[in-house]
Amino acid sequence: MLLSSFIEGLKILQPYYKSGDGYHIGAEHDQFFAYATDLPLSDVDADTMFVLGWFQPNTQDEYIYDPEDGWSCFT
Repeated sequence: MLLSSFIEGLKILQPYYKSGDGYHIGAEHDQFFAYATDLPLSDVDADTMFVLGWFQPNTQDEYIYDPEDGWSCFT
């Protein structure tokens, strides 16, 4: 993943959390996790996340947005 895609994804997610800072991220080896947002993403923002290379690790269909699932990317 490019640094610009990583940063853009975080910028998209941030307004969907009630607090822009806090416990909403984690990392394990080469995978970064952003926990499920408090508010659902717009269709445009969800589509942009997929285009940037972000994915939802617990969702069966890789391009169907599930507001209950978080987001992840490989670094």
